[in-house]
Amino acid sequence: MSWDVVAAEAAKTVTAGVGGVVVAGAGGVMRALLRRLGALPNDPEKLRDAILAAGERDPQFAAEVGVALAAVAGAVTESGVLPPTVFLDRDTARAELAEPGVHLVAGVHGVGKTALVLQVSHEAADEFPGGRAYVDLDAFRVGEALQVGEAQAAVLRQFGVPVAEVPLAVMAEQYLRALLHRRCVLVLDNVLGAAELSALVQPWPASLVLATTRRLTDDLRAWAPGPPVLLHGLDEPGAWAMLEHRCPGMLSAEPTAARELLELCDRIPFAIVQVAVRLSRRRGVPGAVAAVRDELASSDDPGELILRCLTQTMRELPDTTVDDLIVLATQPVRDFSHEAAAAMVGHGVDRLIDAGLLVAETRGRLRLPGLIRDHALRMRPDRAVDTDTPFDRLLWFCRDRAVAADLAGGPRLRRYEIPPGLVWSPSWPAPLDWLETELPAIVAVVPRAFHAGRFVEVTQLCGALEPLLTSRGHHWRISGANEWGVRAAHALGDRVLEARIHAAQARLFTQLHLLDRADTALADAERLLATTDDPHMHSSVGEFRGRLAEAQGDYDAAEQAFRRCLDIDDRHELRRASGIHHRMLANVLVHSGRPQEALPLLATALTLSGDVRNAARAHTVAARAHLALGDLPQAHASIGLARQLVTEATATQYEVELADIEAELAWRGGDPETARARWGWIAQLYWNTGDPRFDLYLRKLNVLPPPPR
Repeated sequence: MSWDVVAAEAAKTVTAGVGGVVVAGAGGVMRALLRRLGALPNDPEKLRDAILAAGERDPQFAAEVGVALAAVAGAVTESGVLPPTVFLDRDTARAELAEPGVHLVAGVHGVGKTALVLQVSHEAADEFPGGRAYVDLDAFRVGEALQVGEAQAAVLRQFGVPVAEVPLAVMAEQYLRALLHRRCVLVLDNVLGAAELSALVQPWPASLVLATTRRLTDDLRAWAPGPPVLLHGLDEPGAWAMLEHRCPGMLSAEPTAARELLELCDRIPFAIVQVAVRLSRRRGVPGAVAAVRDELASSDDPGELILRCLTQTMRELPDTTVDDLIVLATQPVRDFSHEAAAAMVGHGVDRLIDAGLLVAETRGRLRLPGLIRDHALRMRPDRAVDTDTPFDRLLWFCRDRAVAADLAGGPRLRRYEIPPGLVWSPSWPAPLDWLETELPAIVAVVPRAFHAGRFVEVTQLCGALEPLLTSRGHHWRISGANEWGVRAAHALGDRVLEARIHAAQARLFTQLHLLDRADTALADAERLLATTDDPHMHSSVGEFRGRLAEAQGDYDAAEQAFRRCLDIDDRHELRRASGIHHRMLANVLVHSGRPQEALPLLATALTLSGDVRNAARAHTVAARAHLALGDLPQAHASIGLARQLVTEATATQYEVELADIEAELAWRGGDPETARARWGWIAQLYWNTGDPRFDLYLRKLNVLPPPPR
């Protein structure tokens, strides 16, 4: 970890304590500082400089401070990937990898890297109360390029950290802070190079970072803090136990042949699994182990042995089952649900699972290993297998579920074609949960669907992802899908739909603070709508223009944009949109220093809104307006109504904003301790999650008088 960041965070723990807030790790940091520095400077900058200088001279002190900072625990989300049900061998590596630090594990495909690091993360969990996170980096690449922000967001979500709509630089800062503040386990699977690790890993002294790679490149060797763990085959007892577990009772009758068979496999777990499939088909046949050994004995190359096993297994499967495997291998998804697999092949895939060709993972999904996929693709030219119809079925499955998930969220502005009869089943997961789980599959399907001329389905998938973007982010993945959606809408000649996707891109880029790109996308949407009579769309695009201007700090332009929206709303009796835009305009006027003008707009917004959430937001803006006018009783009344409506709507995302206003009211009303409690709660929350806004609330706390002793 960059020592200047650690020093700055350590100084903040002291500063927070002066303001009356004891953040996680403050006690340990204070003790370390007092032992090393003695009396501490009162000025935060001088304190940071003193800590920085001491750590540069004394690495042991720096490590001690880093460990003390890693004190956030509790409320974490467990990794969705669990260790193997049965794990054998690797005792030395497991002991080595369980120690805090950054460890790189290297080995060929199938040697057991992922199983090992997941097993270690499971066994070491009690020593790392800050939680565990696992990401397969292969799932976050577009070609060779890693989507670093998406990978960071995935890690933060697993630690229970809300992922805000922020620029990538802010996301990176929050990621570093959040992991600095907790003693945790982070598993990064399938790393390609040192650049990826440099973006995702710092030598957090209290945490355990486990990274795996199939290819130990020179840059990875140079980057690794210690010698990489190089995995080869299991030891003989472990390999025996693994094969015995999969083929119980078959080895003891032919111990010599079993040992020779394992040597042929080089005791590599993936090869043992393939051999086990061969043996299981000969259960009860005398000399089965020797027969399989003889089949494979002409090669001492485990890779060739695996291919021979696969070839033999394929020969013994019905042609229809082999065709199913080829179908799955030719589709753009690598990780899928049982339902998606059944949609692709038209029926269940139990035969492929039983044959060891399709892996049923503990998180309830299916995975086609790379070696098996490649083998199936090599078989394709020799077989007349229709792979287009299965893709269409996969596309329709994703489209129907995604649109049903979108529709389950209630009415909103949609311009894509909605298929009839789609209803979300109560037996399925929550709609947003399903969309989030299947997002990698959906964004993988979209480009192929476009190239297949399935333009309607592409636009349906893009439209259905909008609620996921609003609620949970995933900005870059959804942006990539939208690029294809724009092309698809253009190919359809649907100017309104094309404008809608451009506008969605503009909102997305505004949220990421990529304001130039947002402006370009909005200009495209406005151009497409210039000759189109669709008041809902004109109002919506105008709203996004106002939001962009607000993000740019141009409140005059924002005001003009929202007033144009209101003119459209009034002329076309768009009551719900008008309620929202009255509130948005009022908020801009408060920011512009014109709170008195905002109040009539908010009164109108409340008469128009039948939406509890919008009413809550209107009362929140009213509270800020009354605060700006110095009318504390009215501000108290407004924030009380806002909190009541937020509770009614079960909306939790506004708690910080409400608490901030309540703290400001308390401070302005002569109650510094209530202000300290509310701002302190926000500061602690932001400290725990690594949110850079902690610094803002630290400054607010320092405005208050010292807490009573």
